[in-house]
Amino acid sequence: MVPKKEENLSKEKLLAEIERLKKELKKRKKYGLVWEEKPEEVVEMCKKKLPVLKQVKSKEIITDTNKPINLLIEGDNYHALSVLNYTHEKKIDVIYIDPPYNTGNKDFTFNDHYVDKEDSYRHSKWLSFMEKRLRLAKHLLKDSGIIFISIDDNELSQLKAITDDIFGENNFIQLLVWHNKYTVSNDAKYFSGQHEYILSYGRNIDKTIINLLPRTKKQIEDMAILIMTQEVLGSRLRFMRKVVQRMEYMNLFLKME
Repeated sequence: MVPKKEENLSKEKLLAEIERLKKELKKRKKYGLVWEEKPEEVVEMCKKKLPVLKQVKSKEIITDTNKPINLLIEGDNYHALSVLNYTHEKKIDVIYIDPPYNTGNKDFTFNDHYVDKEDSYRHSKWLSFMEKRLRLAKHLLKDSGIIFISIDDNELSQLKAITDDIFGENNFIQLLVWHNKYTVSNDAKYFSGQHEYILSYGRNIDKTIINLLPRTKKQIEDMAILIMTQEVLGSRLRFMRKVVQRMEYMNLFLKME
């Protein structure tokens, strides 16, 4: 038989553990994208060794010393983003990234190995890859900065969910549809896709300013023609509707006679 004192102590431990688990569950994400995290060699390496950029003078291009200096960084994108976080944190106006689309056709490597369609952790590896780089990219943006991310149907829904989590759903600007193909694929199994997407987010939507382009003369003329066409078609449609109604009325009248 368990002594009453030990029994009370066990109950106290159990209650304390229940409370701890409740608090832990409250901390966890209630809504969003969850995947199995996959370790990446380059990320683990950067935890021990800081990447260092080395200037290659022989590849330097200078046309005007009075203009700002631009940098072209060649190397692993995680290395580059890690270094820039030390030198350019919250200094970047615009970021555009064209990540691997993870089609399974040797377009995405993870730990120096291609990820194919049969890989059970294909989407988890891609999400692990993207999440770390998007967080580094966010730190580079000014409060008024904007990021644009190209993607296709393979990972669009996953990318939208993860960028909502990192940048905040309220900082989502627009999903742009890019018409990038003007021919029909006769070997398409179902439909011939002719577009991709560009997701856009602001670091802080309240400070984001997008300078819209004014309409060109041709756009104004095309808009005027469209409005006139709609008005003409609309008036004709109204006239035809009245004619049909009158004919239906006359037909009804004749039947009654």
